[in-house]
Amino acid sequence: MKKLVIVAVAIINCFVSLAQSRVEPVEFQKIPRQAAVMEYPFSTKTTQAAIYDKFTKLGYKSKETKGFMVYKGVRMAEIGSDMYDLYFMVDKKSRKDKDNSKITLLISKGLEQFVSDTLDATVFNNGKNYLTNFGPVIVAYDLEVQIKEQQEVVEKNEKKSSSLIEDGVSLQKEKAKLEKKISDNEQDQVTQKAEIEIQKQILTTLISMRKS
Repeated sequence: MKKLVIVAVAIINCFVSLAQSRVEPVEFQKIPRQAAVMEYPFSTKTTQAAIYDKFTKLGYKSKETKGFMVYKGVRMAEIGSDMYDLYFMVDKKSRKDKDNSKITLLISKGLEQFVSDTLDATVFNNGKNYLTNFGPVIVAYDLEVQIKEQQEVVEKNEKKSSSLIEDGVSLQKEKAKLEKKISDNEQDQVTQKAEIEIQKQILTTLISMRKS
């Protein structure tokens, strides 16, 4: 199992390192925008949680707008020297494909002034590169989730083991008590048989004293 997990992580890392983001038109506020798009071999739940976790650690809070997770006033050297509003949307790759997700990223300079490959191409391309290189963040987040889940499994099993040990101690005590009761009972049976013989002898003596 451990080898399979390591191989799976290696395959995912390989996929992430080879894949590249692309440009797609996206409608926002009924206006076509240019967006950076990237697909990853993770569920939408995991991918969205990884984005949320990443920006929460950076000190940013999201606000949902038209299906986008919006982080306003973000200052990141990977994007540019100014502050930007980042619009993330995470969808399934397709209706039938639940194991792969698609990240869509729009970048605004504020007040919905979105950049494109013609309007501030540098920032737009930086956004594409950021999305391309976001894979390791998802991989790391997913790994931490698996570690946490596995820790819970271990703790659950350890708790069950402790309970079984405690039950074993109680059973051993009950066994000792039961064995003592059995021993006492066997001794009582011997004593009782002896008592019966004595009483029979007395009875026999009394009967022999009858007058014919």
